[in-house]
Amino acid sequence: MNHTIRQKQAVLQALRDRFAMSTTEMYAMIGREEPVKAPRFNVVPLGKNLFDVVERSTGVSRGARTGHDGACQYADQLEHNADFFAAAKATSKRFGWRMVRWTAGFSALLVLFAYYGAQP
Repeated sequence: MNHTIRQKQAVLQALRDRFAMSTTEMYAMIGREEPVKAPRFNVVPLGKNLFDVVERSTGVSRGARTGHDGACQYADQLEHNADFFAAAKATSKRFGWRMVRWTAGFSALLVLFAYYGAQP
């Protein structure tokens, strides 16, 4: 991976960690407990050392794993992937609107040049 990309990812991870610490500090200063984030996925035993990873919101099975540790690791990976895709979706939405604004501005500029270019 490119050095600048790794550096950017390290900076973003440090900012995420600092954000989490500042949230913890804020709740400590006001004397309240932090709200607990509910997990998106549950690990359900199926029997014979098989465990199913089920999405809480929809009840859809995401896959069965052998061993509780493997199922928990898979659930953590799914949680991490869901967070990543949610962040990517928010970023792409902002990028899309930025491209729409640039395209509209460039189109208006071309119409303006065409209007004044057509005048004798």
